[in-house]
Amino acid sequence: MPNKQRCIDTLNELLKGELMAMEIYAETDDIQGDQQVMGMLDQFARDHKEHAQLLADRIRELGGTPVTGTGMAGAMVGLASKINALRGPAHLLKQLYDGEDKGIHAYEDRIDELDPRSQNLVQGIMSADHDHLKFFKARMESEKDEH
Repeated sequence: MPNKQRCIDTLNELLKGELMAMEIYAETDDIQGDQQVMGMLDQFARDHKEHAQLLADRIRELGGTPVTGTGMAGAMVGLASKINALRGPAHLLKQLYDGEDKGIHAYEDRIDELDPRSQNLVQGIMSADHDHLKFFKARMESEKDEH
């Protein structure tokens, strides 16, 4: 079983991804102007906020201190998201789909670094993120059909 500090460090890295997703969805949901996409992004922002809270709680249970920001990487991704939001739903959806997919892979790649209780938590988060991918994929298909 991984040591406690390694679990805390890994959970904090995963938490950064959740914080980044929250910020991106919150900052872009109303820029691109599509009501369905706005509603979807609002819901996903709430999901990621819940995921971030679960991770932060687990970090505290392990005796760690949760991170509170995403750093420069988060700022750069946020800027790219705003630009894509201005370009329209199709561009934003593609970027957000790729971001969700990357987030799932980050969880999959690091799950072995976690204790069993944290692994269980992460599996629940990955399940919700897989659902996000399904919504993005369906909406991206409808964007193609419209053009």
